[in-house]
Amino acid sequence: MTRVLSSACVFLLLLGLGSRAWAGKPPIAILGLEVYDNGSGIDPDTTKAAKELTAALRDRAKAGTGPFTPVQGEKELIDEKLLNNCDSEAPACMAAIGTGLGAEVLMYGKIEKATQSGQGIYKVSLKLLSVARKQVTASTVENLPMADATGVKVQMYARTWYSKLAGTGSGGTLVVRANIDRGTVILDEDIKGSLTSGTLTLTGVGEGKHTLAVEGTREYQRYEAQITVRSGETTTQSVTMVAMPKKVAEMQPKERITREGTVTETASRTNVWKPVFYGTTVATAGGVAFSVYAASKSSDEGHQLKTANITQANCSKNPMLMAGDQTHFDAACSWHNRQIIGIVVSSVLGAAVIGSFYMAYLRDRGDTESSKAAGGHRKRRELAITPVVTPDGGGATLRFDW
Repeated sequence: MTRVLSSACVFLLLLGLGSRAWAGKPPIAILGLEVYDNGSGIDPDTTKAAKELTAALRDRAKAGTGPFTPVQGEKELIDEKLLNNCDSEAPACMAAIGTGLGAEVLMYGKIEKATQSGQGIYKVSLKLLSVARKQVTASTVENLPMADATGVKVQMYARTWYSKLAGTGSGGTLVVRANIDRGTVILDEDIKGSLTSGTLTLTGVGEGKHTLAVEGTREYQRYEAQITVRSGETTTQSVTMVAMPKKVAEMQPKERITREGTVTETASRTNVWKPVFYGTTVATAGGVAFSVYAASKSSDEGHQLKTANITQANCSKNPMLMAGDQTHFDAACSWHNRQIIGIVVSSVLGAAVIGSFYMAYLRDRGDTESSKAAGGHRKRRELAITPVVTPDGGGATLRFDW
């Protein structure tokens, strides 16, 4: 019988220890804040602020995001001090209160009305006590504006102070999963990193609401959403990037970078001066060739004249010619006149060549990169001189598009 009872005791002991191990987090008791009378009396507003702040602190423990788990039942500090004959908040006496509540950690404090810079505030004192060690492990004294002592705002103060005392200020973890492999993740307008195979994990994200944005390539619209992160928890946000409408995507700038670092445009417009330049160049070359040929023929005919001292200046006169020279004289003068015509025509065409070359290649050189052509594309530079700078020296490249 003794062995059976001993085995049963060991089993119950192990069961109790096992249940404590399974719980994982030490139990904490948060006592209601004591309203301190500084001589001006205890007013209903201060009592209400104490109750709301206590409830907000207990909500943080119940959220399960911190290192502690709340005990059952909610007790008031002033009542527990009376029941345990604690004249003060001595650690030994407060540890006895914690043991009676089944807590390993005790959080308690007081609130009193005060004035700071002419504004009414509540001065809040909070302490965190280790029951086993009978020692205060953390404490803080904070100011709570009277206007913030209720509603959502008091919840924010309680979250901050609880994290400060309980050591949960490291924040939470945010996992971003997107339907694209690459993209930039932005949190509260701050670039946090890039997606790798569609995933990015951020640690130490502050508790609360944040604005999450993801930017992909120009084919996708920017994603943006409001998220909430809790300390000690992992928040996973699924991001679905929506493809940009085709027409809108085509309007996005397309630029590719060459080795020299200059922008090469992807489209060009028709330049009507280029055909003019090519045509006048060919015509000028033909005119020059004809003038040279006419001068050669005129010279050949002149060399066959027997009459001495006959030059091209005599073509406007009727000189005395020796027999048989009239035919050669007329032919020489005819070719000379054709030479003059060729020279005049070549000169006019040469001027046209210069003008059309300027209009086709030089006129838009200064503003090529900024001008726009039809269809929303940039006009390509036809003649470009691009400087090249390298660690070993410098130079330039010349590009001439035909």
